[in-house]
Amino acid sequence: MTGRPVIWSAIWMRSRVPLLALLVLAILSMPAGGRATPPSRTVLILHSYHQGYEWTDGQASGISVTLAAAAPNALAIPYYLDWKRFPDPSGIERLRALIAYRHPKGTVDAIVSTDDAALSFALELRREIYGPVPLVHGGVLPISARRLTEGEVNVVGVDETKDVDGTLRMAVAVNPRLRHLFILRDHTETGIGLDAEIDALLADGRFPAGVERQILPDLPFARLEERLAALPPDSAVLLGTYATDSEGMVLPPEQFLELMSRKSSVPIYGLQENLLGHGIAGGSLLSAQEHGRAVGGLAAALVNGAPTARPSAETRQSVIRAADYRQMQRHGLDPARLMPLDRLVNKPFSFMETYRWLVVTVGGVLLLLFGMVLVLSFALRERRIAEAALQLSNEALSDSRRQLQAKVVELTASREALCEGERRMRLVAEASRDIIWTWDVVKDSRVLSGRVQELLGIDMLGIDSWAAWFERIHPDDRLQAQEALSRHLSGELPEYRTEYRVRHRDGGYLWLYATGKALFDGHGNPTMMGGSYTDITAQKRQQEWLDHLAHFDSLTGLPNRLRLEQHVDRLIADTKASGNAGTLALLFLDMDNFKFINDGFGHKVGDELLMMLGERIRKGAGDGRFIARPGGDEFVVVVQDGEGGDPAEVARRLEQAMAAPFPVEGQHFFVTCSVGIARYPWDGRCFDDLLQNADTAMYRAKESGRGRICTFTADMNRNVVERMRLLSRVRLAFDRQAFTLHYQPQVATADGRVRGFEALVRWTDAELGPVSPDRFIPVCEDSGLIIPLGLWVLETACIEAVGLACRGAGEVTMSVNMSAVQLAQHDFVPRVLEVLARTGLPPHRLELEITESQMIGSLDAAIGKLNALRQAGIQIALDDFGTGYSSLTYLRTLPINTLKLDKAFIDDVHRRADARGLVSSISRIAHDLNRSVVAEGVEEAGQWEVLSLMGCDLIQGYFVSRPLPADRIDAFLASWEDRRPRLPVVDDHVVVGMPTAGANRPSGGREPA
Repeated sequence: MTGRPVIWSAIWMRSRVPLLALLVLAILSMPAGGRATPPSRTVLILHSYHQGYEWTDGQASGISVTLAAAAPNALAIPYYLDWKRFPDPSGIERLRALIAYRHPKGTVDAIVSTDDAALSFALELRREIYGPVPLVHGGVLPISARRLTEGEVNVVGVDETKDVDGTLRMAVAVNPRLRHLFILRDHTETGIGLDAEIDALLADGRFPAGVERQILPDLPFARLEERLAALPPDSAVLLGTYATDSEGMVLPPEQFLELMSRKSSVPIYGLQENLLGHGIAGGSLLSAQEHGRAVGGLAAALVNGAPTARPSAETRQSVIRAADYRQMQRHGLDPARLMPLDRLVNKPFSFMETYRWLVVTVGGVLLLLFGMVLVLSFALRERRIAEAALQLSNEALSDSRRQLQAKVVELTASREALCEGERRMRLVAEASRDIIWTWDVVKDSRVLSGRVQELLGIDMLGIDSWAAWFERIHPDDRLQAQEALSRHLSGELPEYRTEYRVRHRDGGYLWLYATGKALFDGHGNPTMMGGSYTDITAQKRQQEWLDHLAHFDSLTGLPNRLRLEQHVDRLIADTKASGNAGTLALLFLDMDNFKFINDGFGHKVGDELLMMLGERIRKGAGDGRFIARPGGDEFVVVVQDGEGGDPAEVARRLEQAMAAPFPVEGQHFFVTCSVGIARYPWDGRCFDDLLQNADTAMYRAKESGRGRICTFTADMNRNVVERMRLLSRVRLAFDRQAFTLHYQPQVATADGRVRGFEALVRWTDAELGPVSPDRFIPVCEDSGLIIPLGLWVLETACIEAVGLACRGAGEVTMSVNMSAVQLAQHDFVPRVLEVLARTGLPPHRLELEITESQMIGSLDAAIGKLNALRQAGIQIALDDFGTGYSSLTYLRTLPINTLKLDKAFIDDVHRRADARGLVSSISRIAHDLNRSVVAEGVEEAGQWEVLSLMGCDLIQGYFVSRPLPADRIDAFLASWEDRRPRLPVVDDHVVVGMPTAGANRPSGGREPA
């Protein structure tokens, strides 16, 4: 919302201006008066990562709070790139289109970005749409900020810097005997940068005097644990970044810290707030929220009109002083030396420390009462002695009178002391947050503290008896309260404890927690009782809300999966008890293409669409129908006898309810749902079976074209059975050594000579016949069988390569496909090198093929292993380029030798100019990066001729040969030498003379591994 209503709402909520002043301002701001309110300023806030990510949420909170306080006229609109979970350039393009549609040029007054990806995106938006609008960035290291904003104008920001100096001062303050500081960091740019910061402290003279700096070596995690456990007691550890050890093992920072802190004999200090509570003793920690406040302050200044003529980025320490009480105690350190602290975690609860004054006050009152009782007892004893003396002798009358006068003085003092004690007790009762009460059981007279008026709105005199109090208890709770009181007064229970509702003056009810204890006479009869009433209404409402959240979806208000399961179990139990096998069915609905809407238009649009969809389903299903949302974009409708219509009819009504478009934020979405139906008892005799089979039917509906209705049948589970059967046959085939290798040749376009072979695994089963690798390779990967199978393929291919060289084939290269499961194994590199050593194949004659999809999610670890293989001399090929993300970044960052173009690029290369231009561009880029290019799936002579002119180095496909068994390779080499193309030179260009045979070879030149 924008405009004058929002501005006046902000003034009303934030200011203390009297009502008359507000009315004057309202009159002055009316359009007829000629004075307008300050216009709202639109600020785009771009976050690199997703909501729920701790660092991003902290920055977002700090920015929004500071903007709201310092620039009330700013309209902040956040967007999340979600780059950490989905680093997909296509998602950025959709977001750019959405922002351009919602906020055209001239409607944005400033941009705020957090972290590197959002800063790059913001700079692109300025160049393409908004021009030099003010840009404020945060969460970026200084060197990255300078590089990204070089040459840009109207750009300011707050650098992401860590307070090494403050952390070292805290370590020395809590342990003055500190003499050795061990630096724990890896060899990343951030880790090595920690050394530079410490060197700067040494140069400025700010490094703690008498403390020696040492670097812990790069060790495996197990060795590092032993090293930390042996550090001397006058030491401390400063943790930089450490995620990957020298053997390539990767751990998240929190898991790594918890592992090391358990073994370390000395405290570990950190530099980031997210490590607090995971094992660091403390430090001056970089805080995401404080960083966001600093960024928000700069943005507010720009919105308020401040100039941007300042350095590109400011150096502000967005830190908090924090410590972990448990870690401090473990290492014998006193957190009090660090006070004041912004945060202290893991400190155990101390009743005495929390309620010290209450305990002291109550103890003092009890001691005073005990003293008064002693004084009164002594006074009474003396009085009885005086009376006895008066009766014994009239002669001592004068002496007795004097004694009596003395006793009167003492009793007067005792009475005054008793009154003082009563005043103290009244003060304690009035200061307490509870209602303190006493009850004379014999006279049925009650006295209550003054909080009765505050809590219940009534005078205490109106409830001065137990009967009057019980009249105010909720009728449903009276029996429980009376039973608890009777059991205590009878001696069955040592204390009186219960909960019930009490009527307020306005007619509503409050929840009270009642406690008390009675005094008994010598015959065991209760005489006096005292206790307290605690208001627990807020806790009860919180519990009711939690119970609601446990059974209902917070977005749509519909029952969740737990509530659905309870409802269906109850219906099944009622059906079994009644013996009536009536209709009971589950309709499983799933929105088609919801992910596209959610990603393209944002989670807010997706949430509103889900709420509208739930309402449509409720109306379409009919009144009284049980509808649940198990999660995501899935809904379940329960249909049973007597609710109008069979399941198929209800599904058709739901389909009709989706026909009209859904208007959300100015957009009209046409949504369809796929529906699966499972019926009791035919499709399942319990909830889990019914839900699973309805889900299976829904997926069959999606496969049939989406927006369909499908009822479950038994044959839908055949795919699952078939997969299990295939897994069993694969295991048996591996045990019986039924797999074979075929080899497809790769020839050079320059001279037509065979330069290598690609090893392809094949399997013909006795029952299933020939099985495609597309079917059995995924089964092997899921079951883990791919690891031994892959080693067998690698060793067999290497042996064949050695045999080819011995038979005079020359220095041919053997290409072997690697699975993502194999690449993820920690011992993958040693095993490959062991196979080479065992077979005697030179490393440069082995080429391992990987795909783009194997890089996603584990890029750093994969690059480390591939670098190790390349250093050993092994060649690396990027297979199926163009079928995945096809990011050109891979060509620069991945340690590869060869780029293999997918068959989809090759099919039309000799017929279409755009296909030739694309292949030519990729080849030129690859050659500029010193990568060779292999074209797969070459089937025609025209394809070879064009590819040779566009710079492809090697080709393979059916035009040259199908994959061959090992015993046919020699015959192929002999025949190919006679029919391979010759390359005459015509007009300074190489023209390939192609044989006419093979021009019409069958399709499918690139077979799966």
